[in-house]
Formats: sequence, structure tokens, C-alpha cells
Amino acid sequence: EENFGLHAMGASTSNENDSKPRVAFEPKEVKVWESTLKTEGGYPDHERIKVMSATWNVAGFDINESLSPWLLRGLTNLEGENRIALPDILCIGLQEVVGLNDKKRQCGYAMNATKLDRQCVSVYNFTKDNVTKKWRKRVSKALTQMVMFEMENQDLGGGGGQREDVKAKDDDVKNSKDVVNGSCCSSDEYDPASEYVCLISRQMVGIMSMVFVRRKWRAKITDINFHQLGVGFMGVGHNKGAIGIWFSLNRTRFLFVNCHLESGQDAVSKRNNNMEVLQDQLLIRHGEVDVTILLGDLNYRVDMTDIDQVLSLMTAGDYKVMLQKDQLKKQMSLIPAFKDLEESPITFQPTYKLTPMTNVYDPAGSKKRIPAWCDRILYSAKNKKHLSTLFYTAAPLASSDHKPVSALHEVWIGEEEEDI
Repeated sequence: EENFGLHAMGASTSNENDSKPRVAFEPKEVKVWESTLKTEGGYPDHERIKVMSATWNVAGFDINESLSPWLLRGLTNLEGENRIALPDILCIGLQEVVGLNDKKRQCGYAMNATKLDRQCVSVYNFTKDNVTKKWRKRVSKALTQMVMFEMENQDLGGGGGQREDVKAKDDDVKNSKDVVNGSCCSSDEYDPASEYVCLISRQMVGIMSMVFVRRKWRAKITDINFHQLGVGFMGVGHNKGAIGIWFSLNRTRFLFVNCHLESGQDAVSKRNNNMEVLQDQLLIRHGEVDVTILLGDLNYRVDMTDIDQVLSLMTAGDYKVMLQKDQLKKQMSLIPAFKDLEESPITFQPTYKLTPMTNVYDPAGSKKRIPAWCDRILYSAKNKKHLSTLFYTAAPLASSDHKPVSALHEVWIGEEEEDI
């Protein structure tokens, strides 16, 4: 059983011989509908797909630990014992993929806006390719491990055979420059590394977004576009802001917004202002899309001051009082920027702030930071019947002072409202 360590901050445990308190962490079991069966000659236009969203503020660290505990967390056993619920679409949102010095250079703490823009663009172009390629490789490795696990347990293509869904889209993917790891399977052999195609990846200073799709869907995806928006230093710095990506799949339009908002316990109004800008320039596309996923380090905190009380509640796995003091929960009901956005129930421990490489919450010396759920995933659907949450959880990776978060949604695609 996993937990984020509380013991170093004075939390009690139920067993004196156990240095770590045991806190419920796994998401509740969710009944999943049976996947629509493949039909002869292709896939039906109307069916349910699985959409995974994952966010992590990596705090400028060069992450070396495996991403599998994050990207596979919650997927196992959703469809039966030893089964992996392979997501059809995977959106990964990262924050602070570059260190503080790089961010200062890229945002150019300059008073001249024109100079600021030039400096941001110059350094951004210099650093983005190397960082993006590195992260795509890491994600690719985790996705390949995911597919191989499923193959080993269910014989999805072992023995040199080829999966029919792969063969159907082979020609399309061979022509794509975004095939994961640059590999394609031949017409005679299935390569698990080619199951997922990188649809698009974008980096804006420390903010990075990547969307991967299962190979069988690539030819049906159209209207791919993106928009990058800085709301940081002087209102335009790219150290804070968002990347929006949208596309259509079988007449269902998706929008993914990865954002990093203003930090600080008392910066609620600044975060709200950030969200209002995002609403005006990105989330306004609510009206143009069917499904919106907003993820990232939203940086909203918990308005509590008694650290001992908070640690005691966390040790008991009782988050009710903390969530009542959660800034985001309150603001979602107050400001128009969060209109129509929802969040699934939180059943996992706060995701910030921990001491890197320890899984121990960090009081930050005299600041006595209250642990908070800074990292969130919100969603909306034009037709609420077309989206359901399968899980919403966090993973115990230790490389950053944040914990990564992920959610899996089941979405109807290709349906018109009158069809249901």
C-alpha cells in the first residue's frame, strides 16, 4: 500500500513500528461498460472510447524514474484481472520542464515588452526541441510497456502475429513523422512501440503538452490545431500560461488545455485573473467543442493554518475538512471562467509540497506550507451523457515536489444528441 510520507512532519501512525502512516490511495472501483466490439472491415463510427489526461509539475528536474507507475496507475484490472484498459487518447500536460534559470532567460525579466517577446522566442526555439524529444521518448517507453503488459497477459499480438486494427492503419502511420520512437510495424509483424502515435507536442518555456492516440484512430482525426498563451510576467510572460490543443475524432470535437497558474497561498485573485484570460482566449472554445479537459498546476491552495490538524486528517485519509477549505472548489462556484467545468471527487492525498526523492511532505522551514491539491484535472461535455469518469487519482513518483495526477474518462464519439 502506497502513501505520501507524513512521518517526517510529525504525523502519527497506527503502528509505532511502521514509520509511514497508511492512507487509502487507490481510486474506488468503477464499473466499466464493455468495449464496443470491432466490426468486420473497420471500427464503428459510434462507440465509447477511453480518454486519459495526466498532469505533472516536474519542478525543473531531469526525471529519470519510470513513468509507468503514473501512466499505468488505475488502468490495471479495469477490464478484468490482469487487463490494461488501454486509453484511446492520452493527453499529457507537464509544467516546469525547464529549470528556474532557463525560465528567467526565456521570459527575459525585461521591462520592454518587445524585447521580452524576442527573448522568449529566441531561447524557446533554442531549448524546446531537445526537451520535447526527451519527454516524448520517456512517454513512448511507458506506453510501450503498457502495451506489452497487455500483450503478455492477453496475447494481443504475440508470436509474430499482427493485430487487425494496426494493419488497417498501417499505410497512414508509415507516412507520419510522429510515430512513437519513429518506428512502424510492417504488414507482417506487430510492433508494440507503434501502437501509439504522437499526434502533436508543443512546448512553451516550462509548459509542455503532448497528445498520443492509438494507431487505429489516427486516420479519423482531423482539424488539429493549437494555441499558446502567456499570462506570467507583465501579463505576457510564458513562465505562466497555457497550451490549448483541439481536434476532431468522428465528428466529436476535443479541447485539451494544459495550464500553469500563478503560485502563492494568497494569490487567489491572480489565479482567477489568469483563468479569466484563459477563458477569453482559450476556454471560449467551449461552444465549439464537445469535450473540454483542463489540466495542470492550477496552484490553488487549502485555506487552513493548523499544520498538525492537517497532518492528522491526512493520516486518517479524511479530506472532507480540507476540501471544504480548498480554494479551487470555492472559486469554481464563484467565477465565470470555471463555468461548466466539473471535477471528479478527490480521494487521493494532496499533491504539493513534498521533498523530492522522499515522498515526505515538506513544511518549507518557517513557512509551514499546508499540503494542497495544486495539480488538478477538470472537464466538461456539451452532452453530459457522453462523458463519465472511470478514475481520478495521483501516483507516488518522487522526483519532484509535486505528485503527478491522472484521470480516465469514457467518452461517446460520433454521436449526435438525438442518437441517445
